[in-house]
Formats: sequence, structure tokens, C-alpha cells
Amino acid sequence: MKGSTLALVPSWLVVLVLFLVPIGFLALASVATFNWDTGGLEWGWTFSNYADFFSSTTMKAFTNSIRLSLVAAISCVIVGYPIAYAIALSSGRWQNLLLLAVIVPFWTAFVVRVYAWLTLLGPGDLFPTLLGATGLFPDDLDLNYTSFAVFIGIVYCYLPLAVLPIYSSLEQQDRNLIAAAQDLGYSPTKAFFKVTLPLSLPGVGVALLLVGVPSLGEYTIPAVLGGGKTLMVGNLVTNTFTVTGNFAAGATIAMMLLAAIAIAFMIPRVVGAARRARAAQEAAQ
Repeated sequence: MKGSTLALVPSWLVVLVLFLVPIGFLALASVATFNWDTGGLEWGWTFSNYADFFSSTTMKAFTNSIRLSLVAAISCVIVGYPIAYAIALSSGRWQNLLLLAVIVPFWTAFVVRVYAWLTLLGPGDLFPTLLGATGLFPDDLDLNYTSFAVFIGIVYCYLPLAVLPIYSSLEQQDRNLIAAAQDLGYSPTKAFFKVTLPLSLPGVGVALLLVGVPSLGEYTIPAVLGGGKTLMVGNLVTNTFTVTGNFAAGATIAMMLLAAIAIAFMIPRVVGAARRARAAQEAAQ
């Protein structure tokens, strides 16, 4: 065995022990039968757990998690893109200060930042007061323990994960391309949509993944801001394992979550491959 290959053995052992073995155990547990009398698993092959998953309220919570995480990821990109663009256009000290402002929230504990929103969303607090000032909402509006509060919490906590990859993609672009487009008669707006935006799409794709994937299995935000009323996959998995003790059902939910994450990772690759194939076909013509 070559030295370079031998050096990879510890890394592969870590992946095997900490990643592949637990996933393999979950896969086996998901097709086992949970014995309510003994509280243990009866190993075998049954797909009744998956049938129960699709026919129960668990599926509703699962689709709700996908919808909420997708909307939050898109919202983070919409909000984060102008921020990343402004940082990319700045230079020197201002750019460093803006990047620092984006990163600083990570220096505070995640749970502390989530709990802080409880003091901003209650009746008479800052956010409901601002909404009430518009005249479109009642003055005693209480947003705590709602799906909207969970959405706000996800966008706030994961927004930096959307800004940074988009900024990196914008920062690496050649500014001469914009100048060339404007020399050819493009307005600044048209140059942005024809040059800057398409070249930054890889960063947008990474931002969607960095926000969408962890928020899909989020536990803390729906538990704190949702008050248990907004169920997401992370809460379901925790409740199934720790409250009901049905390890087979919990493993099934975890495997379905893993499948959803795998699909989310594959979509950009499939879209990118299709774009490259279409570009190669157009170049050949």
C-alpha cells in the first residue's frame, strides 16, 4: 500500500465509524418492527414503518418542514444578495467592516440568538409595534409561537450562510466583463442581469443548500419560537426517540430526511450538468 493511500486510512475509519455505521443502523432500524411490550426492536424486513409515515400526520409535518425551509432559503437569498453585492462593490476597510458585521452574530451562542427573538415578537415589542404602525395589523399582535416566528428565526440565524457564498462568487468575478458589456451598449441594469447575476448563480446555489439543508432538520428554532405548535422534522425525530421511544418510526423519519437532503444536493448537480451539456451542444452547432 502506497504511503499516500495509507495516510487516508484514519480518515476513512472516521467516516466509517461516525457516518456510515450510524446510517446503516438507522436504515436497518427503519425496516424493523418496534415491540411496544418490550420496548425493543424486532429485526426483520418490513416496510410498514414507511407506509405509516406516508399515511400519518408525520407526512404533513415533513412537507411543512420542506416548504418552510425552502421559503426561508429563498428569502435568505433575496435578502442576502443585495448585502453580498454591496460588500463585493466596497473595498478596503469598508469591505472588512461589512464582512465583520455579517460574521459577528456567529460569535453569540445560537440558542441565545433564538431566545432573543421572543422579546421582539410579543405584544408591544419592537416587531409587532412596527407592524401595528402601518395600520394593517392590530396593536396587540402576538407573533410568538407561530409559523411566522419560526420563519423569521430561520432567516435571521442562517442569513450569514447565504451572504458569504454569494459574496465569494461576486468577489471572484472579473470586473472587466461589466465594462466590456457596457462598451457594447448594455445599460448597468442589463449588464447586471446578463453578466453579473448568471456568473453568481453557483454562489446562489451554495447559499440555498447551506440554508435549506440545516433548516430542514432544525430543532431549536421551532422548539423555542414555535412553542411546539409548528412541528418540523427535527422535532418529530426527537419526540419519536425520546418521548414515544419508537425507534423504528424515528429511524424511518430520519431516513426520509436523509433522502430529502440527498435530493437537495443532487438537484444543483443535475441542473449544472444539463447546462453544461446544452452549452456544449450549442458550441458544437
